[in-house]
Amino acid sequence: MTLDLGRISEAVSGLRCRGALNVHQRGPVPLARYFEETNLDHVELPVLTVGEVAKYLRQQGIDANAIGDPADVLAGFVFTAGRVGWAFVSGADPVPRRRFSAAHELGHFLLHRDTMGRFRADTDATLCEADGEVADLMEREANRFAAELLMPADICRMRAVELEEEYDCCPRGVLAYRLASELLVSREAMRYRLLGLEVGDG
Repeated sequence: MTLDLGRISEAVSGLRCRGALNVHQRGPVPLARYFEETNLDHVELPVLTVGEVAKYLRQQGIDANAIGDPADVLAGFVFTAGRVGWAFVSGADPVPRRRFSAAHELGHFLLHRDTMGRFRADTDATLCEADGEVADLMEREANRFAAELLMPADICRMRAVELEEEYDCCPRGVLAYRLASELLVSREAMRYRLLGLEVGDG
C-alpha cells in the first residue's frame, strides 16, 4: 500500500494556514501553535509507559484500563475521546526526538482518528524519522506528516538557495546540519528529508 501524499500534504497545509507559518522567519516550526489549532493536548511524561499514560488519563476522568500492558515502554502514544485527544511523548528524549514524536502523534490524530480506534501506541520500531523504514502504512503516513510539518520543503529549498548564494555550493551535509539546528530536528531526519526533496549537493 502506498502513502496518501495528497491527504498528508492537505493536512499539513491546513495546519500551516491556521497557524500562519512565515517561511521567512528563522527558527523552529511552532509545534505548540499547531497543537492549539486542534483539540489535541501535548503531554510530556518523565517516563513514557502504558501505565503512566493510563494513570494520567485516569486523572483526567478517562477510563483507560484496556490500553495495554502497564510495563510497556513507549516512544509515543495518542489517545482520543470523541473529537479531543492527548498526544504523549517521553520527557527523557532529546528535544528533536520529542518534537518529532509529538508531530507524529499529531499526524495520527489528524489522519487516522476515524480508523485507529481510541488509541495508537508507538514504539521505537514504529516511530522512525527515516522514510520507508516502517512497514505499517499508518506509521509511515504519520512519519511523513511529521517530516512535512517540522521540515517544510519551502524552508529547506530557501535555505539551500541562501547557502548556494553565500558559498557557490550547497553540500547536503552542511545544509542538514544548519537546518537541523534551526528547525530543532535530528540531523538524521533532516538528511532523509533533504534527500527525499533532492535538495543540496549529494
